[in-house]
Order: sequence, then C-alpha cells, then structure tokens
Amino acid sequence: MTAETRDDVFETVLNLLRKMDEEWEDSDEITPQTWLVADLGLESIDVVVLGTTIQEHYDKSMPFAEFLAEIGEQEVRDIQIDQFVDFVHQHLNATA
Repeated sequence: MTAETRDDVFETVLNLLRKMDEEWEDSDEITPQTWLVADLGLESIDVVVLGTTIQEHYDKSMPFAEFLAEIGEQEVRDIQIDQFVDFVHQHLNATA
C-alpha cells in the first residue's frame, strides 16, 4: 500500500465530510482551520462516525477513543480539520 500524503488525507476527510452532509458541496468553505463542531455543526457522535468511517476507508484501526478523550480534556472541546488530518496521517504512517 502506498503511503498517503497529508494532502491525500485532507482530501479524503473532505470527501467523507461531504458524503456525511450534502450541504457541504463547496470544499472552499472548509479549510484546515475549520472547526468540526463550531463551524460545521457536527455533534460528538458525528465525529465518532467520521473516525469510524476513516478507519473503514483505510482499513486500519486508529486510537480515536484516546484522541477524542484528549480533545474532551481541553478547554476548547472541538477539533480543527488540521488536527484531525494530522492524527489520521500520523497513524496511517505509523509502523505496527
């Protein structure tokens, strides 16, 4: 399997977000600084579904529970697209 670049992961996340909600047709509105909850209106369950969908897409298990728990401990309980993409890219390229 060819290693995914960070840009590839970003595009995959955008495509999966668009599939989750057809209202986000214009990818120009979603930037790396877009917040999943505050800007896109996702609920926490939607973030979990997105994580599950990512794992299915790449056929790779990732520690999303720990990642989301860390986010929950922060003052701002939200995730920017950049943070999400970094997490996925890091775990895609991690050695088992």
